[in-house]
Amino acid sequence: MDTPTTTKDMTMEDVSLQPPPGPPPTGQTPSVRIELGKHGEVEGPRTQLCSTCNTTVWTTVTTSITGLGFLWFLLCYCCCCVCALLPFHLNTFKKFKHFCPNCGALLKTISPKLTPTNLVFAIISIIFYFIMILLFLYVVAKYLGVVR
Repeated sequence: MDTPTTTKDMTMEDVSLQPPPGPPPTGQTPSVRIELGKHGEVEGPRTQLCSTCNTTVWTTVTTSITGLGFLWFLLCYCCCCVCALLPFHLNTFKKFKHFCPNCGALLKTISPKLTPTNLVFAIISIIFYFIMILLFLYVVAKYLGVVR
């Protein structure tokens, strides 16, 4: 039986039994960094120590809309825009409050940060909506004969 010359000719057992190529690391330990996903950090319940009742509990989470979310809703609603519903679906416009289920104490409030991309998008959208309002007012004024 011939010895396979390339990895392509080897079976799965042959490949898995071979040591990794290259010299083994000497005195260096690999560092591993674990990051929590945004979903678990913001929206969901988490284990946290309640300083009021001195127990570790799974928090109860409530959400509310921020002032920026209500401002977005009012600006877009005035223009009859479907985008007015975005604050009710995007986490950027929400505030998450974690409460202790035993004593009801507020443990933590998390407000997701507004990223620069979201901020630029919001400013461009607001400018666009104001231009649309001015255009609508101009068309109405032209129709009524106020503007020639």
